[in-house]
Amino acid sequence: MQRIWIALLCCSVLGVSGCQLTPHAQGLQSSQWGAQHYQRQDQVEVQWKDKSFSFLLYQQQQGQQLSFVALALTGQPLFQLQFDGQMVTVQQRIPQMRLLPFEFVVRDLLFATYPRFDQLGQQNVKVQSIENQQQVFIDGKSILKIQKQANTIELDNLQVPYRMTLSPIENTLNTEQSESAVQP
Repeated sequence: MQRIWIALLCCSVLGVSGCQLTPHAQGLQSSQWGAQHYQRQDQVEVQWKDKSFSFLLYQQQQGQQLSFVALALTGQPLFQLQFDGQMVTVQQRIPQMRLLPFEFVVRDLLFATYPRFDQLGQQNVKVQSIENQQQVFIDGKSILKIQKQANTIELDNLQVPYRMTLSPIENTLNTEQSESAVQP
């Protein structure tokens, strides 16, 4: 009987500690994240293995909270996230996206789109820039390759691997806010 209780206790401890072992996206937390107004809208195409899908992505920051809202091209909400400079909070997502590692997605999007994100105090991050191309190293490993062209940004995650192509779209958010929004 005592062995059963010990086994149950060990399983419980492993189960609880296993929840804490979910990998976190290195290079996401920013010691110098500040309050500002920022907006960006893109059509995003994701290619992973032999699959490809597109969605609309809206980013809007007010104060310290940066919101990400993704919609299918049909208008169906896919996910809604918040980032405060330290952590990503999932506010809404469709069931098919429950296993998507949103911390990594947000980190990759910020390096590709957020102005000077690589200069906001992330630990163990180094960015090499050559003309329109950036390579992001975390702990000395090449993680992201970002190529900025006139109308697109191509992001290659070298770990997973997957590719995102971001094409800016016309600002359709609240026009009062967009006129006062400052691109940092």
